[in-house]
Amino acid sequence: MSEHATELLPWMEADYRRLLGLAANGKLAHAYLFGGQEGLGKLALARHFAHYLLCTEKQAGQPCGHCRECQLLAAGTHPDMKLIQPEDSNEIKIDQIRETIEFINKTSQRGGYKIVLVRPAEAMNISSANALLKVLEEPSSNTLLILVSHQPALLMATIRSRCHGMGFNRPAPAVVIPWLEAKNIRASASELLRMANNVPLRALELADEDAVHDRTVLHGVLEKLVRKEIGIAEAAAACESYDLEDNIEAMMLCTSDILAHNQTLSGDSASPLHDHDLAALAANFQSAARLIKLHDFYRQLIKARRTVKSKSNPNGLLILESLFYSWSRTVN
Repeated sequence: MSEHATELLPWMEADYRRLLGLAANGKLAHAYLFGGQEGLGKLALARHFAHYLLCTEKQAGQPCGHCRECQLLAAGTHPDMKLIQPEDSNEIKIDQIRETIEFINKTSQRGGYKIVLVRPAEAMNISSANALLKVLEEPSSNTLLILVSHQPALLMATIRSRCHGMGFNRPAPAVVIPWLEAKNIRASASELLRMANNVPLRALELADEDAVHDRTVLHGVLEKLVRKEIGIAEAAAACESYDLEDNIEAMMLCTSDILAHNQTLSGDSASPLHDHDLAALAANFQSAARLIKLHDFYRQLIKARRTVKSKSNPNGLLILESLFYSWSRTVN
């Protein structure tokens, strides 16, 4: 599949049909805000609907995939489609929005819609957000803007108020599991989805062989730190070559899994570990004192993730060393 090809995710079909109905009845808003947790497929829905609008030979409510417009879209070169996202930093900068304004003010080159997708919308800084607000206040005809946001509350209230909001929640496992299984994954689809807290695209990422390897290395490092078999610098060096955000998210998954499991051990129905490989590690955190420290560590992970997302060149090694030091202190 082409990098720019689209897929209508099965749990997004109802929302897609809703958008089709609005378009067919001439009631499509000029701007939409797709909000919801990362990994639900909001961008995939936005792109698929955009491809449908630009396709000239639509078939049964779907883009045909072979007309000239679809060919341009598949190649990522359609002149009337623009994706705005962070480029050389974690921010969407004002120059990108200025280019978008120029794009919107020009006549459509292919005679149809001009479509702008912004993701994640909360990555806009104050200047770029204010610039986009002017576009939302004075919409151009035959132009559609879709803002994709993982944290809509971080957007300016004036931007939210000028977009038609569509919220997305985690879908039912019964809908996601067949889709995962069709991806020819080696692991159990239901287990992957449990590990990913029912976030479909995150579950698919966890199934990637590189991700499995990186996660295995990380878990091994965490276990060695608990047993004091490895130093902080050595632990950070072992994981430094892997993506920093992935490392942090993997630690968040691991920590939240252990917390949810151990906090229910004394009850009638203990919450099972999503990742069964964490059983030995979880056994180290059954005391109330250590669970409190683990809660504190989880809060530090959240803060570290925010730091990484807000800086263009974070010191990954320093962040890992700090996190691994804090992790080692949870069992002291």
